[in-house]
Amino acid sequence: MAEKARKSGVTFRPHFKTHQSTRIAEWFRDEGVEKITVSSADMADQFAGAGWHDITIAFPANPLEIKAYNRLSRNITLNLIIDSIELLHYLQKNLHHAVGLFVEIDCGYGRSGIPFEDQKRIDHILHSCRTSEKYHFKGFLTHAGNTYHANSKDEIRQIYNDSIHELRRLKEGFLHVFPELIISTGDTPSCSIVEDLSKADEIRPGNFVYFDLMQLELGACTFGDIAVSVACPVTGIYPKRNEILIHGGAVHLSKEYLAKNGKLFGLVVQLSENGWSQAIPGTILTSISQEHGIISTRPEFLQNIKHGDLLGIIPVHSCLTANLLKDSMRII
Repeated sequence: MAEKARKSGVTFRPHFKTHQSTRIAEWFRDEGVEKITVSSADMADQFAGAGWHDITIAFPANPLEIKAYNRLSRNITLNLIIDSIELLHYLQKNLHHAVGLFVEIDCGYGRSGIPFEDQKRIDHILHSCRTSEKYHFKGFLTHAGNTYHANSKDEIRQIYNDSIHELRRLKEGFLHVFPELIISTGDTPSCSIVEDLSKADEIRPGNFVYFDLMQLELGACTFGDIAVSVACPVTGIYPKRNEILIHGGAVHLSKEYLAKNGKLFGLVVQLSENGWSQAIPGTILTSISQEHGIISTRPEFLQNIKHGDLLGIIPVHSCLTANLLKDSMRII
């Protein structure tokens, strides 16, 4: 991903919410990364303490975290995002130190941000940005999360192209006022599948550091690219049902699933000292509750399983899994 950013001539500001590891963060330094993205003030504190000095919190600014923003902005370059004039006014009154400010644009995902067609609202916010010493306008930021619902690589490319088209139109309309403004984008499906990212100025993918079954389904990675599994002990064996019970449920894997002839909560692999096998044929995690998971399998695999064995589960969504189990992570 770092090489793709270099070839495209864009800034690589990876999102660290997937791994949340200061150790893994050091691997990014080896690729020349100096600017990062996080999703909370707490996460910004964690990585600022590890020596990262240019951090974007890619979540709409929260008035309840103003003390943290003031503490962080005293020591690092801090960027916040907004999508309302009310929040802009709040920051103007309560920030103690200057921050960078991105205006979030909704390019079709429908989660947060100003719809790109709401020109009046965008104009109002940017007019106010011209006169403040508490913040400086950095540019337009989006997360095209609708790529996660795409049905093909071509559809992902189209979503990316549509988003970039609208962001570039906004950029061109304000360059005369803010000549240094940038476009910041960064969902993993787009950044993985689109070869030339040069129409953006900055990319912020995060999930790519591990990938997962969702990204595999989208065509953003291969199975061999997936770099996270959850070690779950076998606690029940049921030959008549061809099922295995594991200690691994929603509190470990989340309730994310893929709809594939029912619900698929994870693929099953055999663990080794240095990684894991290919997915075991005919063996999937089909049901979870809070702590329990039910694996459906074939008799030939089941006959070799015993209580206490550890099986690996490849998660549907690695970001949630890594967050739930970050205190138990082992790097191999």
